[in-house]
Amino acid sequence: MFEKADLQRESTPARPAATLIVTREGEAGLETLLLRRNPSLKVMAGAWVFPGGKVDGEDEGADALSRARAAAVRELAEETGLAVGDLPLLHFSRWLTPEVVQHRFDTYFFLSPQSPDAEVRVDGSEIVEHRWVRPAQAVAEQAAGSLKIPPPTLVSLTDLVEHDSIAGLVAAVEKRTPPYFFPRITEMGEDHVFLYPGDSGYEASDPAADGCQHRTTMCKGLFSYRRDFNWPDRP
Repeated sequence: MFEKADLQRESTPARPAATLIVTREGEAGLETLLLRRNPSLKVMAGAWVFPGGKVDGEDEGADALSRARAAAVRELAEETGLAVGDLPLLHFSRWLTPEVVQHRFDTYFFLSPQSPDAEVRVDGSEIVEHRWVRPAQAVAEQAAGSLKIPPPTLVSLTDLVEHDSIAGLVAAVEKRTPPYFFPRITEMGEDHVFLYPGDSGYEASDPAADGCQHRTTMCKGLFSYRRDFNWPDRP
């Protein structure tokens, strides 16, 4: 999660990483898979996240995107026992950790629909629990303080809320340009604000700037996300 202790003065290189947003058609509609990280871990201890992890030497590919795709497939199998579905992995978004954060990652997010009867088996080491959840429910639980999730997970879940079916979600992701997030962390009063590209205050790191907002705000340990525009279509 985000704590002031995570911040540093000097930038460190961002390690390549991959995340896989796994979805299925549940009885009440689209559901996604969240995993709870072991509370003893140094990074995001106890947080609920999507499957994923760092790209390593065995993840082959012609470029960073393809190597991240290979890592996403491997991490999914290691953390959940699942294989990817029949559809190819779709590039969902990309997140680059701010330079002031101690543990930095350059993470490609992918989308992978699963069959409704997919059986999850967590490794019990790095991952200690799993749940299938409606995205809107997860967002509501985070707002109520009962679900610990980091901003990239919240932003991605908010995207998923807009779709009632896998078919609609896949069509939207195939149409849009995968959004890129390189947050700029600022303060507004007692709140921390994570400004994203597209926010009127992004270039100047000014959360008080008038105009379009694209940001996550942390108030009393809880996050809220706002985006005032639609994702642009692919060229």
